[in-house]
Amino acid sequence: MKPRSLLPFAQALALAAALLAVACAARAAQTHTNAPDVPAPAPTNALPPVPEIPQSVFIIPATPKQGKDPFFPRSMRIYDSMVVKSNALPTLAAVVTVDLKLNGISGTAEHRLAIINNRTFGANEEGAVSTAMGPVRIRCLEVRTDSVLVQIGAEQRVLRLRAGF
Repeated sequence: MKPRSLLPFAQALALAAALLAVACAARAAQTHTNAPDVPAPAPTNALPPVPEIPQSVFIIPATPKQGKDPFFPRSMRIYDSMVVKSNALPTLAAVVTVDLKLNGISGTAEHRLAIINNRTFGANEEGAVSTAMGPVRIRCLEVRTDSVLVQIGAEQRVLRLRAGF
């Protein structure tokens, strides 16, 4: 058996390589004459403008002709309880009735610590304490040898240790 000649395969490979080279050269020589010469914008570090997010507005109808509850269309409750809510702050300070208990006083004479409703406070520290009404934010103004001055909202209160301590 005679060995086959690789000459036809080599010629086909050379022809494919030549066509590929001509195609690449034609693509590189092609220019875009339709596009006008526009200078590129200068790069900046400025952030793009933030779009304004629209606020949702919900209007509760006063009569059935103005609209109805989409979840309970036969309900008349929304027309009975028309309440206008205002964003204005109340002018009177609410009186807070909170049960606070001074559990103990510790620390050195220069840096006293008070335990109020099982939470430790130093002078001028602020934090929330657990009460029967839920968590209440207080500020410990001063820690004395046998009492503590605290502020709850606008009210100031003196808490004393029980007798025997």
